[in-house]
Amino acid sequence: MNRTQNRFKATLCLLFSSVLAPMPAFAFQSDTTNILMLAISLGGFCFFNLLLTGLFYFTGKYQSKRFAKIHTLISLIPALLTFIMAMIYIEGVGAISLNIGVIIVSIALSLLPIQLSHSAKAPTENTPLILAQVALLFMVVGYYTAPLTIFAIAIAHVAASGRSSLGVKLLSYATLITGYSYLGYWAYQITLHS
Repeated sequence: MNRTQNRFKATLCLLFSSVLAPMPAFAFQSDTTNILMLAISLGGFCFFNLLLTGLFYFTGKYQSKRFAKIHTLISLIPALLTFIMAMIYIEGVGAISLNIGVIIVSIALSLLPIQLSHSAKAPTENTPLILAQVALLFMVVGYYTAPLTIFAIAIAHVAASGRSSLGVKLLSYATLITGYSYLGYWAYQITLHS
C-alpha cells in the first residue's frame, strides 16, 4: 500500500510540474495566444493519454478496476489545472467558453478507462514485456519531445510493478532511471533559462 501511494505521489508531482513548466508562455497579453497554448497543451496530453488508454486496455491492465480508477484520477488532473489556468489567465466569455469545450472533451476522454474496465481483457504473460518495450519507445521519442518522457516513466512504473522476468524489470528500471534523469535535466534547463 505504501509503495503504491509513493508512486501515486511521484506521478502527481510529475504531472503538476509538467503543467507548470510552460507557465512563462502564458505571459502574453493576447487571449488568443493563451487559448492556443491551453488547447494545444491539453490536446497533446489527451492524445497521448488516449494512446496509453489503448495500450493498457489491449495489454489487460484494466481488468483491475483499481488501476482503471487511478488512471482516470491522474488523467483528470491536467483538465482541472487547465480549468484553473483558464479562469486565472483568460479574460472574455468567448475565450473561456472555448477552453471549457476543450476541457469537457478532455474529461470525457479521461473517464474512458472506467468504461473500458467493464470489458477488459485478461493480462497475458507478455504484458510486462510489451509495456517495458513501449516505455522504451516513448523514452526514445522523449529525447526529441521532452514532455513525452512523463508518459515513458508512467508506463515503466506500470511495467516494473507487474510480475515479470528479471530482464523486463531491468529494462523498466533502466527506463525509469533514464527518464527521471532526463526530466531533471530538462527542469534544470528550464529554470536556468527562465
